[in-house]
Amino acid sequence: MTFLNALMLFGLVAVAVPIILHLFHRQRVSTVDFSSVIFIRDHHMQRSRALRLRELLLLLLRTLIVLLLVLAFARPVIEGLAGALLGSSVEQRSVFAIILDNSYSMGAGRYGDTPFNAARTEAERIVDAMQQGDEGLIILTAAPPEALPPVPTDRTAALAARLSEAEVSENSGDIAGAVRLARRKLSGIVSANKSIFLLSDLQRSDWENLAESVSVSESAEPSESPVPIYLYPFEAGSVDNASIDDVIVSEGLLIRNQPERFVATFTFRNGVAASTNQTRRIREIRLVMNGMNRDSRQVTAETGAAGSVQFNVVIDTPGRYTGYVELDEDDVAADNRRYFTLEVPDAFGVTAVGQSESTYFIEQVLRPSGGLVTPVDVRTASADVLNSDLYDRGVLIVDGGVELTPARLSSLERYVSSGGGVLIFLGEGLDPAAYGNDFFTGVFGCSITARRGTPGSKTSFHRMDQVDFEHPVFRFDGRHAESLTTGEARFYASYTVDAGLEARVIARFMDGTPAVLEGRSGSGRALLVASDLNTGWSDLALRSAFVPFMHRSVRYLHPSVTVAEGGHLAGKPIVRPMTDLRAAPDLFLEYPSGRTETVNARAGRHGITVEVPDTRQPGVYTLWDGDAVVQVFAVNPDTRESDLVRFTPAEAAGMFGTGTNVVLMDPADAPDVPRGGTFGAAGRYEIWKSLIVFAMALILAEYWLSGSRSGRSGRAR
Repeated sequence: MTFLNALMLFGLVAVAVPIILHLFHRQRVSTVDFSSVIFIRDHHMQRSRALRLRELLLLLLRTLIVLLLVLAFARPVIEGLAGALLGSSVEQRSVFAIILDNSYSMGAGRYGDTPFNAARTEAERIVDAMQQGDEGLIILTAAPPEALPPVPTDRTAALAARLSEAEVSENSGDIAGAVRLARRKLSGIVSANKSIFLLSDLQRSDWENLAESVSVSESAEPSESPVPIYLYPFEAGSVDNASIDDVIVSEGLLIRNQPERFVATFTFRNGVAASTNQTRRIREIRLVMNGMNRDSRQVTAETGAAGSVQFNVVIDTPGRYTGYVELDEDDVAADNRRYFTLEVPDAFGVTAVGQSESTYFIEQVLRPSGGLVTPVDVRTASADVLNSDLYDRGVLIVDGGVELTPARLSSLERYVSSGGGVLIFLGEGLDPAAYGNDFFTGVFGCSITARRGTPGSKTSFHRMDQVDFEHPVFRFDGRHAESLTTGEARFYASYTVDAGLEARVIARFMDGTPAVLEGRSGSGRALLVASDLNTGWSDLALRSAFVPFMHRSVRYLHPSVTVAEGGHLAGKPIVRPMTDLRAAPDLFLEYPSGRTETVNARAGRHGITVEVPDTRQPGVYTLWDGDAVVQVFAVNPDTRESDLVRFTPAEAAGMFGTGTNVVLMDPADAPDVPRGGTFGAAGRYEIWKSLIVFAMALILAEYWLSGSRSGRSGRAR
């Protein structure tokens, strides 16, 4: 015998109440004076025995009543053969949740032969097996998981309609979140057998976080027994699939009559049927921008191999551009297209803050003559602009001579978080008290430990080494790359930076200490150089590599490019600060489908923050303010879902831990639909109703026995 509400057994202490009252009542003795008791002594002895027997019977009845009521609330269950015999004549109602995996890997296949269609058929069979009084609901796993309907229902037709309307999404799945949601929906329901039917292809990225995030203790009611889980595994057959994993746009310098470069990375994940002995595939990839085909390429790769393809497109008109890179059709459609957005402004706004020597170099480099036509609008400003919040979005370049007080560093951090770009050089203005400031630890994941070298003394110096030439800032060609790899630039004074595990170091000095770091906060980016442009600190500004470094840094840090490369994952909410909007205007959002709705915006000191909670549909989301486009967002599927490597059913069941009863089901055998209960036993029967009926009978007996005693006592008086 087991108890479904074992916590109620603590109520057994109430059994002691009738016993205590009985003992207390026995001590209440009243003395009556008689002239002689010789005539009533014998009668009194007989009557005392009868009263004691009645009192003991009342004590027993009252104790049993309390005991039975406590046991009834604890919901005892008889299992095994006795439970099967008792349960054969009394059917317990069932409440269940069907977790239907609708992540896009479930759509792998052709001609409708997909794991999702097979799982939906099995879910329909579970719904058809509902009996009178049963209730159920359906939970779809595509992030974020959704319950249909919100609470369990006994309407079979409504559940069947929900299943027929369910489709494979273009999102990855969240099995852990779906299981938590199912347990929450079933918690608190009493007097029913509960079951969770989990139908999935066991794709690894959907399941990998289950062991850490799902446990029996997460049940809303700790007193409840764990709900059994019936696991139905499904698997795709032979699948031919490749995915577009990323699109990198606007990384080069705009050069007169030269095209802009778009780089798309792809992976050939699954080949054609093994019987064809074909391991290489030729696929066509095309670039579409503003609804027009701009370029196409054919690529060939081995199954399981990754690669990249470059498109060259001339962009000679400023404006907003949206588009996608697309593969030709295969057996998984959701990962064949990757969206991007790109803004080509009339000019890149740059504000240079610092001393005259440094700002001179910055202005000369960003306003070149000849073929370079990167439109950069350079303004100079004093360090006082850092004493308050910055509202003009663009790129802020701070040289090392600027005094970096805690207030100014806080202003810089807010600027980056709100979407701005910052390039900061360290020099004389950095006070040792600011070495561990939150700006460095929060944005770059580092702290400054010491200053080394003597500015102006050129007898000793450090050179730059270990440059990440794959990073957009250092993607140089020809002699510019050689000027860094040969250590041409000299750094006479610099700072020692302690980079944490999360820090991204993109260049180091020859002794291994960080020279250039990339940081991120909110929707903005920042670059930190451990030395200054001042010629007493380094001769970086006099070297040929300085020109492409500054141009690429401006392009990489500018908010328009940040939006383009900072794509959002489908199913994840978008939270975007909008510092250039002072108050919440009449904003509305246009979804990729063309549907529009008023956007949720929070007003604050530094503008507004826009929230887009529903991003289940990949594509381009457009934020409008009346007739003007404020911003666009590219939302794409998480291509980890494209990897069809799966857990085995036994591995997936083991991820629930030992506290959950998981039963592996074989959909091919089409067994009877289980109706909850403890598996491995012949049956089970809840006896709480019988206990309550028995307790009511004892209450009536107690009432009669105590009443009869009172009646006779009254007649004796």
